Amino acid sequence: MFWRVHLTNQAVQQIQILPGKPTLLAAWTQRDRATYFDLETGAVVGEHQHKAVSRQSDRWAEFLASLVAPNGVYLPIVRTAQGTFYTTADGKMRLHWLSGDELIVELDGKEVKLELKAKAPLAAIALDRLMGVIAALDGKGKLHLFQQHIAVGAFDLKLSTEEESQFALAIADGGGAIFASDGREIVLVDNGGKVKKRQAVHYPIRRLACSPDGKLLVTNDAETGVIRVYSGDDLTPTHQRHASDLLESAAQLQLIADLPPPNAAPRTLAITDDGRLAFHISGVICAATLKQLDALPRPQPLL
Repeated sequence: MFWRVHLTNQAVQQIQILPGKPTLLAAWTQRDRATYFDLETGAVVGEHQHKAVSRQSDRWAEFLASLVAPNGVYLPIVRTAQGTFYTTADGKMRLHWLSGDELIVELDGKEVKLELKAKAPLAAIALDRLMGVIAALDGKGKLHLFQQHIAVGAFDLKLSTEEESQFALAIADGGGAIFASDGREIVLVDNGGKVKKRQAVHYPIRRLACSPDGKLLVTNDAETGVIRVYSGDDLTPTHQRHASDLLESAAQLQLIADLPPPNAAPRTLAITDDGRLAFHISGVICAATLKQLDALPRPQPLL
């Protein structure tokens, strides 16, 4: 598993790794159109295009039922003109992030509006696909946590709120590990809002993603395009490599394909529990494993 494909001449909006038989990589070229690849081989498995309808429409339930990948997995994140929709792995709970920062939990067909006491617009949202823990990060660096529709609390993570701050958020299945960043620091938080670890970085983070079990965290360097992997337990860096090097080394699945500029940074990231990762740059999709990255020396205690 180490391949690349030039999917589009325009930016890919998001990518998702969908565990199943087979494990798929979903690449969204538009908010309503996805192409599915076999993560192992890079073979195209199918395409998906949906026509969103109003939440008040009689066809709303039919629309939601269509948001399933070819391997039977509910799509974790779908964007429409109305907002962004997050779905748990069993499809029983959905979170709707609507315009105006309205958050609505839909559970077994019933909707509940979340009482969000944020003093700044929301910057990032993450939904635990196993237990339904919701994490919402606002522009003041405050983390709002919910267990489904029940508020857990709001917690000041002491993140930078400067104009150039780039907020990002990821959550592990079960909600036990939540990763937040302002672009210059990574903060590991548990599902009770307790900060377990802070890790300053020397590069600007644009995106981050964690494995479903929370044991791996992957980030990108917005300036140089370096992909870095950390241990999710203590935020120790473990692997890194330039994304451009990965693209050049990956098996090309087309006869003709253009590579992005050398220092271009990945716009989206995804990683699995066993270290299979995917990213895209300027319409080029790449799938690799930790074996293709350079392992970093682990700190050892002095004897």
